[in-house]
Amino acid sequence: MGDGYHRFEPMYPDVLGEITGGTRITMDKVQCALGIFPRRTYINQAAEVILILQSMVNENMQFKIGLQLPTQDKKGNPIIIDTPKKTISLGMRPGEVGVLRIPIVPLPPTQPGTNFPVRLAVRYRTATEHSSYVRPPTGGAPPSVLSISQFKLQALREVEFAAHTWNQSAEIMTTYFDVVPKRIPLPQQDLKIGYESLWTHEAMAGERELVQAHVQDAVYVSAGLTKATVYKPLLYSVDDRFARRGLPLHPGEAKAIAKMMTYALDEGMNLEPGFDVQDSRWFQTLCQVLAHNADLEHMNKGELAIKYLFDAALFDAIILGFAVIQQRVKEDLGDISERINYANRLLTWFAGQGEADLTYAYLPLVLGGVVVNQFVTLREDNPWIMLDELREAYRGRVRLVTGEAVAIFRMMSELLDYAEDALRRARVPRP
Repeated sequence: MGDGYHRFEPMYPDVLGEITGGTRITMDKVQCALGIFPRRTYINQAAEVILILQSMVNENMQFKIGLQLPTQDKKGNPIIIDTPKKTISLGMRPGEVGVLRIPIVPLPPTQPGTNFPVRLAVRYRTATEHSSYVRPPTGGAPPSVLSISQFKLQALREVEFAAHTWNQSAEIMTTYFDVVPKRIPLPQQDLKIGYESLWTHEAMAGERELVQAHVQDAVYVSAGLTKATVYKPLLYSVDDRFARRGLPLHPGEAKAIAKMMTYALDEGMNLEPGFDVQDSRWFQTLCQVLAHNADLEHMNKGELAIKYLFDAALFDAIILGFAVIQQRVKEDLGDISERINYANRLLTWFAGQGEADLTYAYLPLVLGGVVVNQFVTLREDNPWIMLDELREAYRGRVRLVTGEAVAIFRMMSELLDYAEDALRRARVPRP
């Protein structure tokens, strides 16, 4: 599709999520998770601070990582912790995922105690400002190939990773450990910081082959992703996930977003000019998911859409949404690269970064849902109901909007008029 959707180019897999089960802190071009193992240690026994770093972009990155250790416990007693270095410099290649291990040893006169905080400040830079994203901010498909053994992977999965940030700053992460009342003799050990690569972009060649091998399976499965199977599960999920990000939706708004996403999964990519199902992010993700686990072919389609395709379908619904509303409004909604940047920004917010903004719900998702409303209607569902609910939501919201949102709500008003007119012309009776 123009210069936006590259011909069948799957996104890099979510290695970090495969280890942490989804726990992550997103800092624009990198994602991290922090843990300590073991979580409970003795005086004179080493524990490891473990930081997983996942590059989101196709550029080399330079990191500077600062370690802050506690010096006093809650009662004011001194805490002495030995570690090789408190500032670590590190380079990562494009799209790389790696694990940094920093040993720490509590020494006497440290007293036993719980929840001693360890903070890591993570700073990074890339060579240029405008990197291309190779991973979706909300996670993505699991990896089929890893550079470490199953044994090492299992050991990493046993770490309790957390996503605690300090003072709301994503760059400073906190993890905690306990010192239990037992002392072991201080072993003669040379404490060393270690870094190991878990995945590099060379592995993408293997991923691509596996994905290509599952295109036909994905075509077969995708035939079952219809409005009858995915709309209701998507509606429930949209409502829940926007609310969890601090943006509760009116019923009509949730329906419009779910309809836009359903249109992207069902037939929109075939009907709208310039789009192709096989270039869509959700189809590529489906290929990756089936390459990872072929049994998912038999999964309930609504569940498959929610569990594995939601974020990819949201991305596609944004790109498709811009296209369907651009045909109906005079405002310039940007070129394909601007739309992709906006979709990435929205998904980054969805992944937990930044403040809730009503614009994210409306442009282009709710607006697009108004345009596709009558194509995504179940038998028992009258298309007038959503438009009436959106009129009500519009009256409540429009009084409070300022800035850029004013133009969005002006478009909303025009699109509602257009959609109601279309229903009248089609002689769809009001309920």
